[in-house]
Amino acid sequence: MIDYHCHILPQMDDGPDRLSECLTMLRHSKEQGVEVMVSTSHFYADEDYPAQFVQRRNAAFLRLREATGRDGSSYPMIVLGAEVLYFPGISQAQDIEKLTIGSGRTILVEPPMAPWSDTMLDEIVELGENLHCRPVIAHVDRYMRMLKDKHLLDRVLERNLLVQVNASWFLDPKTVKSAVRNLKQGKIHLIGSDCHNLLGRSPNLGQARQQAKAFGAEAEFEELRRNALRLLFPRGNQ
Repeated sequence: MIDYHCHILPQMDDGPDRLSECLTMLRHSKEQGVEVMVSTSHFYADEDYPAQFVQRRNAAFLRLREATGRDGSSYPMIVLGAEVLYFPGISQAQDIEKLTIGSGRTILVEPPMAPWSDTMLDEIVELGENLHCRPVIAHVDRYMRMLKDKHLLDRVLERNLLVQVNASWFLDPKTVKSAVRNLKQGKIHLIGSDCHNLLGRSPNLGQARQQAKAFGAEAEFEELRRNALRLLFPRGNQ
């Protein structure tokens, strides 16, 4: 499995503070079958500049990599990226390309927790065109629930944007059927744990996979891994 949205670096955002917690989160993910974790620390344009963010992020990654020591094979591979909170003008922002994920084929955008305007979605499309990459809309399921708008998913898809959902959508008895239905309909491209810690927001991708399997969507869940592979390692084996 590939976790396309997680907060795993130490002291970068509201994720883990201690290296020991980071390592435990990595081990738990590995035990669940996660091969790759895309580190998507929060980026807020009103608090940071892309170049400064990348400098802090790379330093945090080096600390974590050193902490794994010679036992690096016991942990998932980490690919660096960011979870970029949308702001007006994002498509023209200086150095925004520094926040793309891995090889630069995607950028993870977090819309605000407010009704989505066509202007916002269209600018995210423009962002992708300017960067020659595919924008990924973060945890669309969360907005569907909190904004009480079931049409958000289709609005993302009709603009050819990529849909990332959280594993928790498959773990809530109230929403698992909706999650599986949308997965089977091909409306989900990527999945992430959005893990932040070891308590309320711990690694949970393995549990989501088991739920998908229980509802007869094992093949569709595996396709999420292939989608991520194609985006992260376009020349690698799939």
